[in-house]
Amino acid sequence: MSVLFKLKSTICLAVLSLLFVSTIYAQEKNLAGVTATIGITGHEEQCLTCHAGIEEVSRSHPLKLGCTSCHGGNAASEDKDTAHATLIYDPTAGTGKRNPSSLKVVHLSCGRAQCHSGHQDETRNHADRVRKSMMGTMSGVITGLRYQWGGQPGKTARYGIYPIEDKDGRAPAVSGALKQLEELPYFTPQHWRQHQTAQKGAPRKKISYHIGDHVLRERCFQCHIDAPPPKGEYRSQGCAACHFRYHPEGKYLGNDPMISKIQTGHPAYHRMTVLPSSNLCIQCHKSFLSQMTTEKFSIPFPQRDRQGKLPFPGTGQPRMDVHLERGMECIDCHTQSDIMGDGNIYSRQFQAVEIRCETCHGDSTSYPRISKITTPQDPAVRLSRHYKGFTNKVGDAMAVSAKQQKLSNVKALGKKFVTYSKRTGKARTVPLTKDQRWGHNIPAHREKLACTSCHSQWVPRCQGCHMTLKSGKKDGTANTWSPFQFTMKHEEPALMVGPRGKVVPMLAQPPHTLTVLDQQEKVVPAIDGKGDSPGGYRHWEFTNSAGNSGSNLAYGTQPHSVSKKVRSCQSCHLSPKTLGMGEGDLRIRKSSSGKYDRLNPLVRTNRVLNKSKFGPQTKVNQRGQAIAGSGQPGARPFNQEEITRILKVGNCIPCHSRYTDKIYQDMEKSYKFSLNIKHRRLRDKILKKR
Repeated sequence: MSVLFKLKSTICLAVLSLLFVSTIYAQEKNLAGVTATIGITGHEEQCLTCHAGIEEVSRSHPLKLGCTSCHGGNAASEDKDTAHATLIYDPTAGTGKRNPSSLKVVHLSCGRAQCHSGHQDETRNHADRVRKSMMGTMSGVITGLRYQWGGQPGKTARYGIYPIEDKDGRAPAVSGALKQLEELPYFTPQHWRQHQTAQKGAPRKKISYHIGDHVLRERCFQCHIDAPPPKGEYRSQGCAACHFRYHPEGKYLGNDPMISKIQTGHPAYHRMTVLPSSNLCIQCHKSFLSQMTTEKFSIPFPQRDRQGKLPFPGTGQPRMDVHLERGMECIDCHTQSDIMGDGNIYSRQFQAVEIRCETCHGDSTSYPRISKITTPQDPAVRLSRHYKGFTNKVGDAMAVSAKQQKLSNVKALGKKFVTYSKRTGKARTVPLTKDQRWGHNIPAHREKLACTSCHSQWVPRCQGCHMTLKSGKKDGTANTWSPFQFTMKHEEPALMVGPRGKVVPMLAQPPHTLTVLDQQEKVVPAIDGKGDSPGGYRHWEFTNSAGNSGSNLAYGTQPHSVSKKVRSCQSCHLSPKTLGMGEGDLRIRKSSSGKYDRLNPLVRTNRVLNKSKFGPQTKVNQRGQAIAGSGQPGARPFNQEEITRILKVGNCIPCHSRYTDKIYQDMEKSYKFSLNIKHRRLRDKILKKR
């Protein structure tokens, strides 16, 4: 054993000495003006012979690490075709051979063991986590549409972009985590064949014959992190989608002589950014485009006008979210686990996101929860090494998320909490709800409302969601969708019960419609505003398993339009639109059943066309019967009891208009007093003065 051990030690020392000598030799050649690097194999690479001047991608990925470590290829050859023949890239991405981080091939590059995968600390296995994240699976988008359009009976995700399995054995069902997802089916065998041109001989995939799967693959998947960007926009795929910046015109600005300065589609520089800016986030999350601040670049994106306003493809100039207004960025609130996943597979976004308003602000009765750093190996310490202006250390008390994870940039300093900007290091004192002298004191609000139900100023209303499918010809011509037209306006939020059981803003979506053109380009209606299937085209059903409309959606959201100022009491307790009944004249009758209550809609198009007695924005009728469907587990419009209770408070508001009025501390007691003769006399006295 001792002889064998000595022999192994000798061999190891010899290999290390050889690598050291090779590295010194390469450095000496560089100093002499000859470009060379030593890759992880220990062999000299010739890549920089041609790519002289290329930028070092990052401090943690120095040039001496070698190009083939990430890109693959034959680094021993100076012939371009030979050197590039075995580069790591996704041939289906349509972006050339330049990106080794696409999720289809990331296990060969970023996701190699001991790079960004294979660590005992799950937070360091970025490649594995991103593939299982909401950005990697798109399970929320897929499940929501399939459920609403009758493609599957339940709200739990079954399919993702790729088949994916959680093999670590830690899939907490209590938080909605799943063990696996299948690959989304194809619409028809022809649809599958059209996607297999680059993979001849591939095994046949699952066929659903449901139009929803065609919509998802041909329209919705363009927002996937691995998808090529829409025409005229520039970003990468996979890991590089967030960690490489692009010039607005898609041009390379660096010093590599082999990369064209004219050809579009290259990153601005061969340089990785650990902390993505908000500008990068809004390339996909366009509903926030109107309020984002911009950083300086060669050509700002988007450009402001002379008044400093940002252009927006819709109506209005919505007020900026208070966090953005104060200079915070997306990553200052959202954690690494929020964005890149926590290693679990989820059905919906609300299950994956770990931050809450209370994480930093606490609530009316308690301060934010904290946990102290006890070891230098804590993820909060490691992550902070990339931040500017501050670093966490043992003993620091950090705010804790809803999933019991320490936030890496929110600290308790004595009696106050401070949030640090990850990219600038700027410190901001966090307002604490418990310390506020007013507000947050109505018991029913504390128990039943999420913070955003009062503090959100607007929700985006996307337009242009009518889709037309042109059927393919018998000669094999593919089915094609009408061009996507993105416009948006903003509305005061309607409310609903969200997936976590509290009242939240409702996403203001118009009814989705679908028209199919047959092979002779004749119109075959497939889905109208009621969510029915009037033509019975291919027997598709556009109602979900609960019998609600598939075209009319009620979706609880966090619109990122927070203001310190809250909405008025009247905007909830005297507004049928806020309750999901749409705009109109609401008349409440004496019967508590609501049977004789009537709402005359402001927009009567549906009545004139004999489509529906409800207005186009109606999500629930006055009896609490849902018109719109919701694909979120646990989410729904208000029921009749809730509608009645909310509107009943409206009777008090004309006299008791202040949020801090004592009557709201015990409404049952206040309602009893309202029937008292003393209250009636007081009311009559006030009314006479008016």
